[in-house]
Amino acid sequence: IKSKKVKEESKNVNAVCLARNFYPKNLTLEVSTNEVVYEQNEPIVTSEGMYSTMKVVQVKPETEVTCVAKFNGSTYRKDILPEKEIEEPVTVNVCNTTDTSTKADIKTEKVNMLSMAVLGLRVLLAKSIAFNTLMSIKLFLF
Repeated sequence: IKSKKVKEESKNVNAVCLARNFYPKNLTLEVSTNEVVYEQNEPIVTSEGMYSTMKVVQVKPETEVTCVAKFNGSTYRKDILPEKEIEEPVTVNVCNTTDTSTKADIKTEKVNMLSMAVLGLRVLLAKSIAFNTLMSIKLFLF
C-alpha cells in the first residue's frame, strides 16, 4: 500500500508491506528498498488467533516497490506500481427498499425487545424495594 500524501521535506511517500491472518508466526517480509521507516520485531496476534505484521518504507512517489513474503517454504510477491492519474470514481446510488426496510425492522425489533427487558427489570426492582420497605416497617412496629 502506498500513501497518497507526499512528505514536504523529503518529497517521499510511505509504502507499507502488510501480511495479515497467517499462522504459524514464522514469516519474513522483504521490501525492494532499504529506507525502512518502521518494522515490527514480532508479528502481533489478532483477535482471531492469527498473526499479522508489517514493514513501512520510504520511497519516491514514482518508484515501483516490491514486497516479498517468505512463509512455510513458499515465497509470495506483490509489486506496488507507481500511481497514475485516475479519474474520480462515479458513485451510483441504488436503493433497494425491501432490503433496507427488512434490516431496519430487525434493528427496531431488537431495540424494542431491549427496551421492554429494561422496563421489566425496573419494575421488578421497584417491587422488591417496596416489599423490603414494608417488611422492615412491620419488623420495627410489631
